[in-house]
Amino acid sequence: MKEQRRTNTYIRIIDASLQLFNEHGERNTSTNHIATHLGISPGNLYYHFANKDEIIVQLFQRYSQAVLDYLNTASLPVNVAQAVEYMKGVYEIMWEYRFLFSDVNTLLVRSSELLGQHNDFTRTRVSPLLVKLLTQMQDSGMIAIDERGKQDLAINMWLLTKYWFDFDSSMQGRAKITHAAKKRGIYQTLTLLRPYLQGKHVAEFDEIAVKLSRIAD
Repeated sequence: MKEQRRTNTYIRIIDASLQLFNEHGERNTSTNHIATHLGISPGNLYYHFANKDEIIVQLFQRYSQAVLDYLNTASLPVNVAQAVEYMKGVYEIMWEYRFLFSDVNTLLVRSSELLGQHNDFTRTRVSPLLVKLLTQMQDSGMIAIDERGKQDLAINMWLLTKYWFDFDSSMQGRAKITHAAKKRGIYQTLTLLRPYLQGKHVAEFDEIAVKLSRIAD
């Protein structure tokens, strides 16, 4: 019974931290804020987590697993409309964990454990799945690209996606990330595909791009 209570509290701390980090920013949320929000003592929180960075590592693990689950199960697109929906799924997960992307480099520098997990996630897990996505697009005749191009494009797409929320909020002059940033991010990520699109897919992209690029908050 004691272990069950501990497990529930552990999960509640992670859930509450995500909510508070997203709403108020990770920098503005202390472990005392989290404990107060949950109605528990700081000592109870420290029984489960030695510091805030340990909570963030757990939230990154949740986020990365959600992304991998999505990339492994989502239907791969064979046209631009499907590519929009595919990227929308990625951005929805990032929105759920958006605090991670408001100042990602600061978090990575602060925690060597988080940095290691982040680099492994990017290099060995996400990049191969994005190459698989581009290979599917190539096989369907949607894009024309060589092997080196696929490797480079996969990294560039992930790089843009990872830093998009931070960039967009600064360009809009806002401290917080907004829902509209997701649609602008989808558009900007997919623009990387346009030079490789073939035939009818170019016109389809341009038609859809007009709608995506005119999103306002």
